[in-house]
Amino acid sequence: METVKQTFSVANLYLNASADTIHQHLINTKGIVTVTVTLSDRNVTVEYDPTIITADIIIEKIKACGYHAYTREIPTSDFLIQQDTKNPKKPNYRILFVFVFEVILLAILWILHITPWIGLLFSIHSLYVGRVIFMHAKKEIQNKNLSSATIDSIAIGISFFYGIFLTIQNTVNAYPFMISMITILGTNLYKTKYLKYMQQTSTTSLNIKQYIPENTAVFNKTGEVIEETSQLKKNQILIIRPNENIPCDGIVVEGYASVDESTLTGVQSNITKSEGSYVYAGTRCIQGSLQIKVEKIGEKTTLLQFAKLAEETANDKSFDSPFKNFSKYLFLYSIIAAIILFFGWILVGKSFSIAISVSIAVLASVAMNALTIASEKEVLEKAIYAAKNHVLFRNVDALETAGKAETLFLEQDDILITSKPEVTDFIPLEETDLNIMRYIAYTLSNKRHDSYSRAITRYLKSQKISSVNLSVLTNFQKTHQTDTIQSTYQLNNTHDFSNTDVINSTINQMIDELTNQGKTVFILIGENQALGLIATQRPIVSNSLQAIHSLKELTDVHLFARGNIKEIQYIKHTCDIENIHANVDMNEKENLIKSCSHDSISMYANADSSSSSSTADVNIQFGISQNLDSEDNDIILTRKRLSDLVFAIQTSAKLNEQIQFKQIAIIAYHVLAVVLFGFITPIFFDIPLPTILPCITSIYVIRFLFQSHK
Repeated sequence: METVKQTFSVANLYLNASADTIHQHLINTKGIVTVTVTLSDRNVTVEYDPTIITADIIIEKIKACGYHAYTREIPTSDFLIQQDTKNPKKPNYRILFVFVFEVILLAILWILHITPWIGLLFSIHSLYVGRVIFMHAKKEIQNKNLSSATIDSIAIGISFFYGIFLTIQNTVNAYPFMISMITILGTNLYKTKYLKYMQQTSTTSLNIKQYIPENTAVFNKTGEVIEETSQLKKNQILIIRPNENIPCDGIVVEGYASVDESTLTGVQSNITKSEGSYVYAGTRCIQGSLQIKVEKIGEKTTLLQFAKLAEETANDKSFDSPFKNFSKYLFLYSIIAAIILFFGWILVGKSFSIAISVSIAVLASVAMNALTIASEKEVLEKAIYAAKNHVLFRNVDALETAGKAETLFLEQDDILITSKPEVTDFIPLEETDLNIMRYIAYTLSNKRHDSYSRAITRYLKSQKISSVNLSVLTNFQKTHQTDTIQSTYQLNNTHDFSNTDVINSTINQMIDELTNQGKTVFILIGENQALGLIATQRPIVSNSLQAIHSLKELTDVHLFARGNIKEIQYIKHTCDIENIHANVDMNEKENLIKSCSHDSISMYANADSSSSSSTADVNIQFGISQNLDSEDNDIILTRKRLSDLVFAIQTSAKLNEQIQFKQIAIIAYHVLAVVLFGFITPIFFDIPLPTILPCITSIYVIRFLFQSHK
């Protein structure tokens, strides 16, 4: 008899009793030889005779026990999407070789006084190398934003036509060599910088998209088949097994599993998913199995929206800094400087060759370093750096403005204070038995649906029954059924309870001590006496106090809090926040934010994706929502960490500082370039640039290319 051994994944397999039930049910089935249940992996391995029983029948047998089973093996497929093995483009080292060769050749030709035909060849080659510059210049002209590419194109064009002029005149002159070298240098630098800039952007998208699987198991009319992820359609049913990445956003229709959502949230924790839960593309099923109904695929998934927004922010050219404003006038500045220098040297008696070479040298030097990429590169790096740390700036305005904000309005829930209360004290009074108090409190709280009652229920479920006086609890349960307890006992909030016959001075003192700690206290009353006190509190989010301290150094912090007077006082004292606005509605919040927005930039931060401020300059959302298309929130902090808000503000502030520093440095460079190329070199040399200068700049090109490679 030939047997087959096959492993099945059982989604809701957790208890030893469940494992025993499945084992007993299967081992007594005809055709099954052995059954091994692995509780830790939620797997059932069955050895069976395929001539008597099939895998489908075994699945039905397991489902008959009340468990969801799936074949662990993925069906074979005739196709797989090939991995994109193309690596991001690296800097072109031919540029380096050609440039160094031209420098050496230029020096030789200059010494030997070779005819200007060689200069014309250099000029033609500069046109070829500069073709990428011409394309960018065309875009600048179309967008009416003339900048470095246009300047460099003019320099290349002038040098080309000047080379033709000298060739026609058959003039022995080294100027076209130097002019061509300058323009080629500017072109090469621009090209390598732009290449590195684009490489960084594309790499970011590739790193995020790698979490989307290329194919997945799908239920259709013929059973389970493999389909390409790109071919999925809405409402299809997918099967997700352990250690598989989820290919789409969707809703769980069947199954039970632990899912790692760290690709989105940045937090390494497994989240339980069951029927009705929402799952995201790129997250990973750790244990269990799920059947998912497809909701969003491809670019519409939350993960790829995240990648798209990060890339769009990085590529946004609208960063409105002083440097950016200066760059708008760069074209006019360079043209005027070149024209003044040309006619100036003509008027003082210099030759036409000297004057035109000086003008081209100024144009080329300005185009060489005064790139708008200088600011765009900073924006790109900061946007990508923030996205890697799970801070998403939706647009470049938010990236710029966050660091300038003077006022921050912060919602307390799930940011500073957890929204779910926890039981901190469970105190029996007088001679009340602990087990009996727990039994009564559980019976009362289990029938309520408010957050405090759910907290008490969770706490009591986690507690073990005390072995002391266990017989007392047993006898009490026999005489006190659920209906009896609900009619005899009460669980009241002490804030709303003032029966002095039940609460004596000792109990009052205990209540005051607990409430002064910001706790909400419940008193258990029965048979006209107090049985015990239960204190609950919404704890402060871990590490948030340190983050609040950092935020207060960066901006003026206002907190929207809710709770009774003692809770608000406790928050104010613990967090050391002076500006606390307690129990205000959204209209009042908007008025407060509006009053501050007149004089300063304001931010509003909350953990509710459906809530935002229409008057705040920047809206910040803590946590991932199912729809990133909404433009209500400007910054998204996926990890719900207050420290990430500190990081976002500091990143923006640092970006503004770097841009302002670059503004000063580049303005200084332009002044120096005009002085050096427009005045000093024509005075001390017969040519606008000595041969040593291209050699020095070639060393800069070598260093830059090796840095790009690293």
